[in-house]
Amino acid sequence: MMFAVEVNNVFKSYGKVEALKGVSFHVEQGELFGIIGPDGAGKSSLFRVLTTLLLAEKGSATVDGLDVVRDYKKIRTRVGYMPGRFSLYPDLTVEENLNFFATVFGTTKEKNYDLIKDIYVQIAPFAKRRAGALSGGMKQKLALCCALIHKPSVLFLDEPTTGVDPVSRKEFWEMLQQLRKAGITIVASTPIMDEALQCDRIAFINEGEIKGIDTPEKILQEFNEILCPAPLERESVHGNDEPAIKVEGLTKSFGSFTAVDHISFEVHKGEIFGFLGANGAGKTTAMRMLCGLSIPTSGKGLVAGYDVMTQSEMVKKNIGYMSQKFSLYEDLKVWENIRLFAGIYGMKEDEIARKTDELLEALHFTAERDTLVKSLPVGWKQKLAFSVSIFHEPSIVFLDEPTGGVDPATRRQFWELIYQAADRGITVFVTTHYMDEAEYCNRISIMVDGHIKALDTPEGLKRQFSVATMDEVFTKLARGAVRKSD
Repeated sequence: MMFAVEVNNVFKSYGKVEALKGVSFHVEQGELFGIIGPDGAGKSSLFRVLTTLLLAEKGSATVDGLDVVRDYKKIRTRVGYMPGRFSLYPDLTVEENLNFFATVFGTTKEKNYDLIKDIYVQIAPFAKRRAGALSGGMKQKLALCCALIHKPSVLFLDEPTTGVDPVSRKEFWEMLQQLRKAGITIVASTPIMDEALQCDRIAFINEGEIKGIDTPEKILQEFNEILCPAPLERESVHGNDEPAIKVEGLTKSFGSFTAVDHISFEVHKGEIFGFLGANGAGKTTAMRMLCGLSIPTSGKGLVAGYDVMTQSEMVKKNIGYMSQKFSLYEDLKVWENIRLFAGIYGMKEDEIARKTDELLEALHFTAERDTLVKSLPVGWKQKLAFSVSIFHEPSIVFLDEPTGGVDPATRRQFWELIYQAADRGITVFVTTHYMDEAEYCNRISIMVDGHIKALDTPEGLKRQFSVATMDEVFTKLARGAVRKSD
C-alpha cells in the first residue's frame, strides 16, 4: 500500500540544535492528519523537509510515492503548502496573487476554479484589494486558494489559523473537511486543541521526537498536562474605579470607510481588560489610536491622563505596547533588545543592568543572554517581547494578540506573566482570539463592524446571552457582522 506521506528515521540539525531526532510516521491517502507539539518541537522543520525546502541529514521521506530528495521537482508540482507566516505578496491584489501562483504552476484560475470556488467567493468582493490590506481571516482564505490553485494531491498547512478569530477558524476547518471529501490528503499543524480534535489522527511531537500517534482523543488524554494544562486560577481583584483609559465617541475613518465608529468605554486602573472582535471589526485600528500611533478622525480618548489627539507623544512615553508582529529586533541578541528598549524609555544605565539580570533569571533566559532573538522559539520570543514592553514599569500595557500561534502550555505561562504585571498595578489592555484567555479578563468588550456591541465581565456576558462559554458569546455576536475586512 502506498501512503500519501511516509517518513522513516529523519534527522535534522541546525548546528548543535537537533530539530528532528529519528522521526517516523505515515499518512494514509485522503487522511486529515494533525501534528501538534510545543513551540520549538520541530513541526516547521518537518514540514520544510516534506515540501523539499530542507534536506535532512539522515533518513528518508516520500510524498505521493515520490522521494523528497530524488524527486523534489515532481513533488513541488503535486503539493500545496501554507507556511506558518502568510505565503502571500502583500503588495499584490487578491486577484494578482491568485494569478501569480496559477502561472507558477502552469495553470489558470479558471481551470481549477471548482476546487476553490466555495472559498474564493468569500474573498471575491475584495479582488482588487492588496493582500496586505486584508484581515487575518481573509488572508488565510486567499493563501489557501493559492495553495490549491494547481489541484495538489497533498496539502501541507503549518498552523494555518494563527491570528484568525474563532468564527473564521471554524469556517476554515469546515473548508478543510470539504477538501478532504474531495480526496485531498491534508497534513496540518495547530496549537489549538479544538482544531486537533477534527483530525482523523494526530502525532504529538516534542523535542524533535514523535511521542505518540493516535486518535485526537487518546493523544490529548495521554499528554494532557502539556496539551491541555489546567486553567489559571486567580482571586478576583477589585480594580481602582479611577479610569486608566477613557474613550468617548472615538472614530477613525479611511476615506469613505469607517473602521472605528463612535466607540465609548472606560478601563479602570489595575484592570485586565479584554478587547475582542472578529478579524476586520476594528480592534487593531482602535488600539493604534489609544497607543498614540494613529490620530483619531473625531471623538476623545484619554490614556494615562493624556489626550490621544493632542498629546500622542506623552501617551507613548507612559505605556507599554506589544504588537501582533513581535516588537523585537531579530538580529539583536536577547540582552541587546532589552538594552535598546530600556534606553528608548530613558532608563538609567545602572538600573538597566540590574533589571536585565533580574529579568533573564525570572524568565529562565540566563543561558540565552547572548542568543539572537531570531533563534528563539515563538513562545520564548513572545514572553521576552511582553517583558520588554513592561520593563520600564508603565502604568498601562497594550497587548495585541500576544499569544497567537503559541501552544497551550506556553500561553498559560504567558498569562502568569500578565497576572504578575496586573498584581504590580499595571493596567492590561489585551486583544485575543482565544476564548479561554477571555475568561481570564476582569471585563471584556466585543467589537462588531466598528462598534462595541457588548461590554461586561465574562460571567455577565454569558448570562446576558444565555450561553455557557465565551466562545458561544463571541460566535453569536460575530456571526452578525456585515463587513469581512478592515
